[in-house]
Amino acid sequence: MTDWAAVRDEFPAVTSSTYLNTAAGGPICRAVAEAGSDYYRATLEQGDVHWDAWLTRIDRIRELLARQLGCSSGELGFVANASAGMNLVAQMLWGQGKVIAVRGDFPSVTLPWLQMGYEVTFIDPDEFGAVTSDQFAAAVDEETAVVTVGSVHYKSGFRHDLNELGELCRREGLHLVVDATQQVGAVRLDLSTDSVDFVVASGYKWLTAGYGVGFLYVNRRHLHPEAFPAAGWRSARIPYDMLSDRLDLSDNAAALELGHPPFASVFALGAALELFEAIGPEAVERRVFDLSAYGAERIGALGHRVVTPTDEAHRAGITSVRIESPAELKRTLAEDLGIHVSARGDVLRVSTHLFNDESDVDRLAAALQRLR
Repeated sequence: MTDWAAVRDEFPAVTSSTYLNTAAGGPICRAVAEAGSDYYRATLEQGDVHWDAWLTRIDRIRELLARQLGCSSGELGFVANASAGMNLVAQMLWGQGKVIAVRGDFPSVTLPWLQMGYEVTFIDPDEFGAVTSDQFAAAVDEETAVVTVGSVHYKSGFRHDLNELGELCRREGLHLVVDATQQVGAVRLDLSTDSVDFVVASGYKWLTAGYGVGFLYVNRRHLHPEAFPAAGWRSARIPYDMLSDRLDLSDNAAALELGHPPFASVFALGAALELFEAIGPEAVERRVFDLSAYGAERIGALGHRVVTPTDEAHRAGITSVRIESPAELKRTLAEDLGIHVSARGDVLRVSTHLFNDESDVDRLAAALQRLR
């Protein structure tokens, strides 16, 4: 059985305040901080003498991430953030047809397509942020080529059934493109089902890896170098051949990294992934489900309307509450009581992760009761 108190001790930020704001940005653990610091310390003290060892470590982290996602390491590239990855995908699919998206989704899911001039059809979700497969199907026409979604809606916490959505896309001949930033690290993402074409995710939220690193998954069926929208010296099949007068590109997603990896940031991600693997992704997911359910129950009992679905098939670590003056309430909670949550439109967004416990939720509930 996991010692969650010991896990909590690895995240000092959550002992200095009541941190219920991972959906905005997660704290990092000691091992993540040390991984980044070790890189800079080595460079400070010894210079650039560990290049080969660093590249080997990058490959090991890529394999670790692939193992947790159920894909091959050749389908993964590291990017600075989800927006960078989504722009690459939009460029790869340019000219293939129209896009379907969810109105009110996170901007990184939709802005790259709009910027490039795609025609985007927006579907309106219900108050829980939910969109049914029937709604997606009804929006498809003969010019549709892409469905793009955040797998977990950043505001409502609704989680799409990607297998069901993927089946629709396969049946209609569409590409499914997913921003999994609000899912990966909290609820398992299984890419072995082959339902998804592209996935992007930032590492600073539920992956608890800090800013500056994310990943791009490209399903093997799309790894055609002639479709890659950019190239750099490490995009080459054999980079150290130093070919500069012709293209001989790798057919791995790592080719889309273009140049030097952001070593410190990827090493930080690796340390976070090692923690998740040591605990077990299933145990992390169970912890997230249990805490979000506890939060919904405690806050709902105060008479507030929880707009996040209650069934595990459609939720993750976000619990959103429709409440009066959420922005003002968020400031009061942070400044007066040291309780950190988010305000998103007309909801107060609470996020619970593996380092939280029931006492965090109890403190928030007690504060909401006093402030009513």
